[in-house]
Amino acid sequence: MTKRQIFTVVTPIGYRVSLSRDRWRQITRFKHPALSGHENELRSCLRNPMCVRESAKDTNVHLFYSKSESRFLCVVTAPTIGQDRFVVTAYFTTNIKEGTEIWKN
Repeated sequence: MTKRQIFTVVTPIGYRVSLSRDRWRQITRFKHPALSGHENELRSCLRNPMCVRESAKDTNVHLFYSKSESRFLCVVTAPTIGQDRFVVTAYFTTNIKEGTEIWKN
């Protein structure tokens, strides 16, 4: 049985990223409640990021960044099967993390 999806988008890098309702509930209830109501901003960040970096800890994990008021929105993705990915977490931050830049707008 497939999980109910909030969205699946194609990134400028060419792979698809999905966000499930269960994952979104976990992010907004327990990890980063400030993101509640920002689903469209996440979708936009994945479709049109200002930059994408590989995580310094795990090159399979990609961090998408977009400007959000006086801070950045960071959406963290990890691989599933094949070219598909899923949203691991997302959060607002004032800094872009270190890591190899793999795409820039």
